[in-house]
Amino acid sequence: MSAITWGPSLEVGIETIDKQHRRWVELFNALDAAVKEGKEESALGEALEAYIEYSQYHFKTEEALMRQANMDEEEYKFHLREHKVFRDQMTIFRDRHSVGFLKMSPQVVEYLQHWLLAHVTMTDRGYIQPIKDAGIA
Repeated sequence: MSAITWGPSLEVGIETIDKQHRRWVELFNALDAAVKEGKEESALGEALEAYIEYSQYHFKTEEALMRQANMDEEEYKFHLREHKVFRDQMTIFRDRHSVGFLKMSPQVVEYLQHWLLAHVTMTDRGYIQPIKDAGIA
């Protein structure tokens, strides 16, 4: 695992969303730092709770902007499904961790890193232009 460096490739050009995406990166990097310090087991539970909590806030923001922009219905539904899959996976990870079945593993960290980078650099690109065209951000 390696820390994620915030840079132009992660920016979507909408200040509110970029600020929230930077927070996602901070959460991931805190987990990365804990692993490097040998504190991964306690950090995993905290990280999963933080991801669940923050995803509710962040996804609500994105979804509201997309609705205001009258985004293409299929694109909007796809985005909602990605959000749901992420929330569901974080809940599964948290629940398994809380009963001792999930330890820090490369798969958990890889999932978090891959999802964050793929969602921000690919999926979120689909709503940038409609939101800008609607003049709401």
